[in-house]
Amino acid sequence: MADYTQMWTDLGLDMERHGTLLCAIPPLYQTSYLWQENRPQAMAYFDFVVSEIHGLRVKELVDHKAKGGKVFGSFCVYVPEEIVVAANGINVGLCAGDEISIGTAEQVLPRNTCPLIKAAFGFRLERICPYFQASDLIVVETTCDGKKKAWELLTDYAPVYVMELPQKKGPKDFDLWLGELRAFKEKVEQVTGSRITAEKLSQAISLIDARRAALDRLYSLRQADPVPISGLDALLVMQVSFYDDPTRFTQQ
Repeated sequence: MADYTQMWTDLGLDMERHGTLLCAIPPLYQTSYLWQENRPQAMAYFDFVVSEIHGLRVKELVDHKAKGGKVFGSFCVYVPEEIVVAANGINVGLCAGDEISIGTAEQVLPRNTCPLIKAAFGFRLERICPYFQASDLIVVETTCDGKKKAWELLTDYAPVYVMELPQKKGPKDFDLWLGELRAFKEKVEQVTGSRITAEKLSQAISLIDARRAALDRLYSLRQADPVPISGLDALLVMQVSFYDDPTRFTQQ
């Protein structure tokens, strides 16, 4: 990994805590993935992405912002990435997969809150996730009561936009979700200063659908006997899809 110290400092990371997190990643990755024998050679790309998890991709986001672009952070696939892409924005998944920040989160959230929520909340409080720090807007969703309360509190620490998810699947719920999509489109246009046209939205949908199709092919491939790629590596590929450039990811 290149030296990204100045970039991390400019993003406002807590350098000491961030360093602790980075030091924990290599041995964890070794015991989680690299011990496997006969891994597909194409996994080398995804190993590289993880080795630069807080480096090269973050620099791409910073460079995008330097050119006037906007970055949107999200946690869930219910957030419509296509709308962000159609406005020339970048959507990235945010960190929530390590317990290092849970203790800090419990200073604000109840201790019996879901560990996933506490981890995500704590990453923002501790300023150890460059994706959080690079996001111009954090887009969240109401998938559970714990998240609903956490997002209320998160507004004290970051710019947050909440998308209301319908709880059922009737006509009224469809209308509710359609209204949420339209409202989000207006918010994205406001943040980016870019108007979303039907043509831009169609292109964005094609781009993101191509990524979904690539993942679907990967999942289908695992039905073969013998299985050519482990469940661990398939999971790794899926996780990388949340923050890698969608065009590059689909090609790889």
